[in-house]
Amino acid sequence: MAKSSLATSVVAANPSNYTLGRKGYKICKITPHHMASVLTAAQCGKIFQSPNRNASANYGIGNDGGIAQYVDEDNRAWTSSSVSNDCQAITIEVSNSSIGGDYPVSKAAWNSLVNLCVDICKRYNFRLVYDGTPNGSLTKHNMFSKTQCPGNYLENKLPELAKEVNAILDGANQAPESPAPPTYSRKIGDKVTINGVYVASNSTKKLNPARTTGTITRIVVGALNPYLLDNGNLGWVNDNVIVNSSEAPSNEPVKKDINTIAEEVIKGLWGNGAERKKRLVDAGYNFEEIQKLVNKKLK
Repeated sequence: MAKSSLATSVVAANPSNYTLGRKGYKICKITPHHMASVLTAAQCGKIFQSPNRNASANYGIGNDGGIAQYVDEDNRAWTSSSVSNDCQAITIEVSNSSIGGDYPVSKAAWNSLVNLCVDICKRYNFRLVYDGTPNGSLTKHNMFSKTQCPGNYLENKLPELAKEVNAILDGANQAPESPAPPTYSRKIGDKVTINGVYVASNSTKKLNPARTTGTITRIVVGALNPYLLDNGNLGWVNDNVIVNSSEAPSNEPVKKDINTIAEEVIKGLWGNGAERKKRLVDAGYNFEEIQKLVNKKLK
């Protein structure tokens, strides 16, 4: 199995949505796409789990910067409407930070895209060349099909992506740090009352009563209006318009502070290598932050 160490989860695409192997082609390209939606990496991956989707990607980057693998690098994902390109490319779906317009991308998603491209280029020994044609090592979906993908924002930044990735490969720049995802005071299941004239919608501009009570059914990290309400009339809201909240009971375990976890890691209670990383991430901890503290303590 070939997977970037930057991917913290695997959301495996349905086998009917990709091809085993790469027909003898060597991996020498990267093709970023956009999701045309505000999603986490896991949410996008679930789309490719439908056996009738007839599409997939090797990786996905959520609006919060999280990275998930959908199709093993050894296999060709069905992403770019070109068998030749997909056989040679690692394809990456990138979440947008808002829908419509130029389809922008968040700073967190951009930083993760840069870091993932650097990792791929290092492991397969090539540089990013964007010349606006399929001959370059950085290609785009609309080179092969009549589509708006990868969106105006990401498409216009492809020369910058190549420049930034190559500078890191050359040692001229350091890899960017993805900002910590925003935290939210509400959670799925909370019943909230809205005092706004309307509930802002990420897609439909649907008006709602001035004072509405609903239940939070979904949270999109990084969105301007991150909470989706299901009150019989769907809409998206943020903390500014919530005047009352009845919290849902939480089954989440209480997290330990980072210093305690670091001491447990040193004692071997969280395993080693990939096992340690998986267990920490699954428990909701920041692996890189904890490992950095562990290294500091050991020194």
